[in-house]
Amino acid sequence: MSTIRVRSLLQQCTKATLRLQDESEVTINRGMVIFVAFLKDAQLDDVIKLAKEIGTVRLCESENGLKTIVDLPGDLLIIPQATLGGRLNGHRFQYHSNINKDAGLEFYDKFVAILRELCSQNKDNIIHAGSYGIRQIYSCETNGPAMHIIEF
Repeated sequence: MSTIRVRSLLQQCTKATLRLQDESEVTINRGMVIFVAFLKDAQLDDVIKLAKEIGTVRLCESENGLKTIVDLPGDLLIIPQATLGGRLNGHRFQYHSNINKDAGLEFYDKFVAILRELCSQNKDNIIHAGSYGIRQIYSCETNGPAMHIIEF
């Protein structure tokens, strides 16, 4: 069994809002929310691969079938989510497999930068990113709970 190094949950939305620790809010409309966690064995190559996979996966509904987020006028909200690295042990989750905070922040910043670059091809894409390492309040509206996991 191979060790998981990165895990991401993609959630389609019609609207999503993230309230940051300083009480400011970022909001996206139709698009995708990306939750991401980096685990201990993650490498920069994994971060690059994950961002490119998300930029090329055909999940977004359009009149002409499924498209990538890059192809459509759609927004992205990228949220660091360390709890995706948790593992159930008895009746509690443990997070011993998560990457250390400094490396996680570096990888998160790189991940966001790559997705911004990929989506810059479409001037209609709006990209917001949450803050790494702090609690944030999230709300989402969706026209169907469509969630997908990418991990490797």
